[in-house]
Amino acid sequence: MAKPLAPALRGFTTPLTPTDYATLFDPLRGREIRGRITSVEQHGPFTTLTIEPGPGMVGTFQAGQFIGLGLQIDGRWRWRCYSLTNPPVRKPRSLTVSVKPVPGGEVSGHVASHAVAGQIIRLSAPGGDFHLTSPVPDKLLFITAGAGITPVMSMLRWLHQEHPGTTMPDVVHIHSERGPTPPDPFAAELDALAEESPSYRLIRWDSTESGRLSGQNVQSSVPDWETRERYACGPVPLLDNLIEAMPGTRTEQFHNQGAGAGTGEINPEDLGGEIEFGGTGVTTTSSGSTTILEAAEACGVNLVHGCRMGICRTCVTPITDGIAVDLRDGASYGPGEQIRTCSCVPSGRLHIANS
Repeated sequence: MAKPLAPALRGFTTPLTPTDYATLFDPLRGREIRGRITSVEQHGPFTTLTIEPGPGMVGTFQAGQFIGLGLQIDGRWRWRCYSLTNPPVRKPRSLTVSVKPVPGGEVSGHVASHAVAGQIIRLSAPGGDFHLTSPVPDKLLFITAGAGITPVMSMLRWLHQEHPGTTMPDVVHIHSERGPTPPDPFAAELDALAEESPSYRLIRWDSTESGRLSGQNVQSSVPDWETRERYACGPVPLLDNLIEAMPGTRTEQFHNQGAGAGTGEINPEDLGGEIEFGGTGVTTTSSGSTTILEAAEACGVNLVHGCRMGICRTCVTPITDGIAVDLRDGASYGPGEQIRTCSCVPSGRLHIANS
């Protein structure tokens, strides 16, 4: 009965939808993916959040991937991506991220000082190509530094979960830290893993005594590095050095791109045009630098939106006619395809459905 009623109800709820009113009864339901923080734990410099995802979170993830967190700060939704630290399971009932504040980091600082159990936040679906391959290689080398340990913790926890004890693959893990041990809350867990699984070896690199970790250091510490599938996560200078010294090393990279095939090149002369918003009868124009969402707001059309960064998908709406270009990656979208109004501009005349 719910589906036939939905179109009729939209006429009474516009510009909102029946889903928007459902949030009054269940705050985890909404157009965007939502989550509830169920616990907040402080471990040294890290704040670990356990999150119960709402029904909008479909499926699972791969060990090493990240999610986007959206938090309301000073009346606006701010977004950042953080690596998941828990191992994947078929039906995840909870997700964990460990956030380390960075100087000037608006979201990371807010998490450390203001996140509380029960808080409703927004989420993006898990993503990223930094994850274990299938089948899992027999020999692995993990290279981490500082907060770069977080995605590898998800990998190690999954390996321990799926290959306990002596069945775990041959893993060498070299971690660089400004101190003799990895950070809390991971140090004790890694020591316990090394005791339980003889095939896991942790190499501690104290940068205060030995200087910054480099590809040459890794090669000296792990002579058989070329025979291992390599994953590295840490500061950009370290990753650049490893890529040069040890080609083929997989490094942590976030990918927040649209579904279209981005060209990476955008011709400014092709951007801009007239926009018509669904059945409102309102038409406006957009330059090549004014997004569809911004153009709508300027002419008084209320389009639902969230992060304004192209992450949360709250603003997604279909194209009825015309072409739109995503400014993030140059991807082009045509009739019937879904676009993010917060990051797309028209390429000529464009007609979209009201989101």
